[in-house]
Amino acid sequence: MLTLARIASFALLALSLFTVTHASPAARRAATNAERLARGLGPARPRRLYSASRTNVARSAPSGVPGTVQTGKIGIYAAGGSAVGKRDDAIGYIGAYGITPGDATGAAAPWQYQYTEPASTSSVVELNHPGTPYRLSGVAIRSGPQVTLGPGNTVYLELQNTRAHTTAGSASSTYVYDTYAIGYAQTTIFRIDDSGKLFVDWVNPDGSVPQTYIFVSGNNLYVTGDPAALASQLGTTPTPVDIYFDVPETQ
Repeated sequence: MLTLARIASFALLALSLFTVTHASPAARRAATNAERLARGLGPARPRRLYSASRTNVARSAPSGVPGTVQTGKIGIYAAGGSAVGKRDDAIGYIGAYGITPGDATGAAAPWQYQYTEPASTSSVVELNHPGTPYRLSGVAIRSGPQVTLGPGNTVYLELQNTRAHTTAGSASSTYVYDTYAIGYAQTTIFRIDDSGKLFVDWVNPDGSVPQTYIFVSGNNLYVTGDPAALASQLGTTPTPVDIYFDVPETQ
């Protein structure tokens, strides 16, 4: 006949098996981790880690309705690609100090910009950072006030954030000594087509608007009228890119 002590032992064993079998996965993992810690080991690897690449935010081009205030980020993409499907392969976005990852947070997060859609896509706009005095600007950092872009000119711009303001079509640049930029700047120089692609229409002192090209080198965005001259000035071959104004698809 089983003794009372043996009967109690069997009962406790059955109760333990029932508890483990019916415990939640989280509880079982907690127990496992407790055992690992007791043996001097680290906790078990989670079954599924968070991945920023799984977070796909749908984005689209501006609406194209004149007078609409558009708010969004400015994405940087490999040059020459189709506008369709460009929203998932950004090299980065424009932030306070240049190019920053799309999932960066805090001071390194991409900046939001805002503009009012003009009556024609041939018109230029100013890209303001909402709630602040800053706006995206073309800044010549190694030049005097007579900033001329075009073939044969070694002068180039950086796209930076300033508190400057120049009007559309102005052939004058204004000197800035600012938090994010130092140099001669123009601000109302951005033309945005129906796909959201941005073009930089810098106005030379003689009133001409040269064809410009946008490049990335390091963490900076450069604008030039002569790609070979830019490469010579930088001492390296920069990467050609396109930039797009990306708005949330629900906007």
